[in-house]
Amino acid sequence: MLLTLQGKCSWFGGPNDEGVQPDEGLAFIQSIEDAPYLFLPEQPEGTTGLARRLNPSMHYIACRWDYEVTPSEMLLERTAIIRAVKTGIIARAFPADWGPHVNTERVADISPGLMEALHIETDDVITVLFPYTPAGLELPYSVA
Repeated sequence: MLLTLQGKCSWFGGPNDEGVQPDEGLAFIQSIEDAPYLFLPEQPEGTTGLARRLNPSMHYIACRWDYEVTPSEMLLERTAIIRAVKTGIIARAFPADWGPHVNTERVADISPGLMEALHIETDDVITVLFPYTPAGLELPYSVA
């Protein structure tokens, strides 16, 4: 794995996320065409940004990615494995943004749908492994 993190998480994205501005975009997804599976079919009323258009039911994650180690192209092509420490439940998630802010003392923000699937709440601890690579599949990236 190129990235292994463990720590607290929170949720973000979708029409009900008032922690992001109505016009707020995403760090490495510039248009819906970059990852159409992550978005609602229509822009939520009163918003223009991609952060509020994220489909809260999809499993996505934001971490403080180091683009030297995990370039944006890789983030758009691979998934992460997320494990909830308190429940032991594991799920895959699509990288969707950079965050959370360092001041939150959290390692990741995840979608409301992923939080529900993991049976966790804000500030519960998760483990993040990126990229997820099924056995026998080699990564097309070399890291020195």
